[in-house]
Amino acid sequence: MKIENLLRDQIKKVGTKSPQNNQLIKVLLGFLANLKDNEINKRLLGELVSKYALAEKQLRNLSNELIKKQQLLDEDLKAAAEIQKSLLPQKFFVAENLEIAWIFEPCELMGGDIFNFFQIDPEHLGIYMLDVSGHGVPAAMITVSVSQFLQQNIVHLLKDKENSSLMAPAQVLHALDKEFPFERFNNFFSITYVVINTKSGDTIYSNGGHPYPILLRKNNKMELLNKKGPIIGFGDLNFIDDRKIEFKEGHLKMKSGDKLFIYTDGIVEYQNHKKEFYGEDRFYRNLKTQKNESVQSIVDQCLRSLMEFGNNTRPQDDITLFGLELK
Repeated sequence: MKIENLLRDQIKKVGTKSPQNNQLIKVLLGFLANLKDNEINKRLLGELVSKYALAEKQLRNLSNELIKKQQLLDEDLKAAAEIQKSLLPQKFFVAENLEIAWIFEPCELMGGDIFNFFQIDPEHLGIYMLDVSGHGVPAAMITVSVSQFLQQNIVHLLKDKENSSLMAPAQVLHALDKEFPFERFNNFFSITYVVINTKSGDTIYSNGGHPYPILLRKNNKMELLNKKGPIIGFGDLNFIDDRKIEFKEGHLKMKSGDKLFIYTDGIVEYQNHKKEFYGEDRFYRNLKTQKNESVQSIVDQCLRSLMEFGNNTRPQDDITLFGLELK
């Protein structure tokens, strides 16, 4: 027989005529009430345990699903990163009178920087480097789109159809500005486009909001390719005092032993743990110190210098540096 029934029977047997019996009845009723409370608590505890177990199972299933989805996402991102890397120059490029080297260090799996160089004709080499605002997947998608646009239009974009001459770099930037308006892509980018006659050294360039390329002469003189133009993407918004801001063009002549460096601002804006910037002055000094080294050595040393300055702190922005020497 249950304890509850025993208590009820005992209460019935106890008389209520004496004070002692009344006190005993109170004690028995208290025991009975406690039994009821314990049953309720036990039932509630059982329900809570069941609900917790069910919730734990659902959470575990959800966690496993999220892990699987994250794995798939990581695989997709890695595949996309490989596609982006495939747009970079290939290491086996060989030219008789050129030495070329570069570094490309995205701050995330995918980056907003991209560059490439290509043979326009037997005498001319085209080089572009661009930096999309922001980084990660959205910026990388823009870099892929711009690269595809340049590659798909390389014949008619880089050549002037009317006289078969080279299309001026400023015209190329104007075409990009028209093709990639901010309102369409919700993004903008800076770019440098350079055309070098690898035989004569004649060089034409245009900058669209990009850090100025650096020409390190064999005699140790440093020149900035500082003809500038607006950032790509703002199109008809590029006005000052009702005057349209045009893409300007620079002309120079590279000589044997001269070195050209093109980079993105992830280098000079790199910060250490003290929030100090690497800066242009430090970057320029490092290039001049290494002036007699090969462009490969200079590029490698620049990256080492950057990481030593920041104690190998993860870059806050993509880092890209391209070097070329005319032999």
